[in-house]
Amino acid sequence: MSTEVSQPEKSGFFQSAGFRRFLGWHVLGGYLRFSSATSKFVYDPPNAHDISADLMPAIFCCWHGQGMLGMKLVPVAEQLSILTSRHPDGQIVAAAAESFGCSSIDGSGASFKQDEGTGGMAAMREMLREMKRGQSIGITADIPPVPGRNVSDGIALLARFSGRPIIPYAVSSSRRTVLENVWDKMQINHPFSRMTACIDEPIWVPKSAKDLEPYSKELAMKLDRTTARAFELADKKD
Repeated sequence: MSTEVSQPEKSGFFQSAGFRRFLGWHVLGGYLRFSSATSKFVYDPPNAHDISADLMPAIFCCWHGQGMLGMKLVPVAEQLSILTSRHPDGQIVAAAAESFGCSSIDGSGASFKQDEGTGGMAAMREMLREMKRGQSIGITADIPPVPGRNVSDGIALLARFSGRPIIPYAVSSSRRTVLENVWDKMQINHPFSRMTACIDEPIWVPKSAKDLEPYSKELAMKLDRTTARAFELADKKD
């Protein structure tokens, strides 16, 4: 038997959940609210709000790092529950989303780098409960921290179980920074921009579907197309 005593994890104010919540709600959330308030939003298609409202509750899905202002696509932010990772970064994102009025659900998909402790099954049950009571879900398609933008079959599984559509979307801005060296190529939308929020045709997964891969491939294609469209419109000269 080993006599080695495990060292306690480092703790302190800057590692605390309270500090992460402060960063999310006031710093990240404040920046997003300022960027949103000082920018002009362009929707594609122009009636994206009406389309989204008619399809709700729905699963709003984007690539990781591309949808920090996705709540602008729903009529009321309180109608959207965001799936966020249990990772400290995910807690910051959760607090930022909540500062807009959204709710959050803890959990993420598993990957070959992390297959335990993600809370994926509990999150699936919670998302289904939320959708039954009329809430839409905001979720990212790819599983962190795996680069390459491969869609998790969990999105199609959620659509099959819930009977609700997946709405692929993307948000971009004319003034932005894309962190190319980060695994998810995170996009930072700057204030005083033309911001573009785009959606693609919804994807319905029938309850009889056994093979989910075709739906995941369709989602990947539509996410690529929608993201390219959002960048194109953001960069369009007046």
